[in-house]
Amino acid sequence: MATRTSSKVGTGTPAKGLRVGLVAVSAVYSVGAALSLSAGDVIQMVNVPKGAKVVDIKCSGGSGDALCAIGDGVDDDRYIAYGTMASGSSVVRTISLHASMVPYEYSVDDTIDIAVSTVSVGTITGGFHMTVIYSMDMA
Repeated sequence: MATRTSSKVGTGTPAKGLRVGLVAVSAVYSVGAALSLSAGDVIQMVNVPKGAKVVDIKCSGGSGDALCAIGDGVDDDRYIAYGTMASGSSVVRTISLHASMVPYEYSVDDTIDIAVSTVSVGTITGGFHMTVIYSMDMA
């Protein structure tokens, strides 16, 4: 059980965003041969600033199968409930919020995370790709 970070969440990459409009952030996390995933791992993929409202998430996974959810530091499956993430573009988890839905507004800076529940093979390698679009209202 480990917390891992993509290059978009590493040291020196604070949550930023325009004060109004939409912001798109893409991140990649490479698992690597020596860093296979385990149940309980959390991969922090994208920073979201205070006041952000996520409107779209797309995510694809590494090679092998793992049961994963997409959420944040408060709710690990806020956006996408636990489901299988597999290699390449064959499995892409996606959420698009519609105007009739009220998106969650972050009251503090947070991260959009991939939470790993179960790993069904001995080794998960490759990488996770995530794109998040969030809106910012005028403060």
